[in-house]
Amino acid sequence: MQTQNMYSTGDVAKICGISVRTVQYYDNRELVVPSGISEGGRRLYSSEDLSKMKIVCFLRDLNIPISTVAKILKENNSIKVISLLLKEQKTILQKEKYATTIISNRV
Repeated sequence: MQTQNMYSTGDVAKICGISVRTVQYYDNRELVVPSGISEGGRRLYSSEDLSKMKIVCFLRDLNIPISTVAKILKENNSIKVISLLLKEQKTILQKEKYATTIISNRV
């Protein structure tokens, strides 16, 4: 139920590939708090909230603990921190690719 750039919990879950329960959990942990509440009392997420949820999901996919994700999001320079994490992840993937190539060439 998308309403004027507002997304329901179900919409956010579907877009991010997570469960509704996970969206609710992130709200309870105050990682991504909905910008509004519908007349029926349902959570409504803005486009900005959705972007933040995507960042949280990305960080969790990197196995970063919830407590660390919360700290990153509270930083004034969270984009810089995320950028550093991306660079670190890229380096790890390049090393894994190199190791896989060496092993494949030996077989």
